Amino acid sequence: METYQNLVKDVGGVTAENLFMFLGEVQEAFGYVPREVVRDVSARTGFSETRIYGALTSYRDFKVRLEYEKLI
Repeated sequence: METYQNLVKDVGGVTAENLFMFLGEVQEAFGYVPREVVRDVSARTGFSETRIYGALTSYRDFKVRLEYEKLI
């Protein structure tokens, strides 16, 4: 998760004000928002994991799991 730690440093930490921008950067780096990131963001912001997942799943552009291409 070195890439994730670098993202945290690049944005100057995770706050309520930059939460969606930060999660967008995480998704760009990983292709989705990993569970470990949600846990860490919860600890850093004070938002519950449930609240973060609720926000993530209310926007169709965010993915909470990696989707694989279907091979035929």
